[in-house]
Amino acid sequence: MSDRFRKGFDPIQHGLLRTLYGDLVPSLERIRVRAGLHSVVDEMFAQLGRLPDRRSLRVVRVETRSAGFLFIETGGLAPGAEDIIAGAKDAARSTCEHCSKPARLVVKVGLEALLATPDLVLGDRLLCVDCAHTFQKENSL
Repeated sequence: MSDRFRKGFDPIQHGLLRTLYGDLVPSLERIRVRAGLHSVVDEMFAQLGRLPDRRSLRVVRVETRSAGFLFIETGGLAPGAEDIIAGAKDAARSTCEHCSKPARLVVKVGLEALLATPDLVLGDRLLCVDCAHTFQKENSL
């Protein structure tokens, strides 16, 4: 069984982001968030794309590093960008990484989970109750 909740956008989703927001969007391999946070990232790009002075701004990397923590690296400046990025980080702290519902639990993913799912990406997950139950059931012995 492979990890159903890998980080990242697929090439089609990434292509759509690039079509909508242009060079503001980093390369595919530099966006590493789970599916539940795709809407948070998309909304961030939409808001950044509407900034009047965004021409020098670039998002270099967007990454989920641990449960509820969204790392966003930028280059250049645009008035208002810091507030938009802070809003995306805040939203990630309360959004299920798997389904986008309000998150309630941090699920610890230890090495024992690899016995059931060898392709599982390790790292704590911030999940809603339903996803936490399903995820723990799928990845237990």
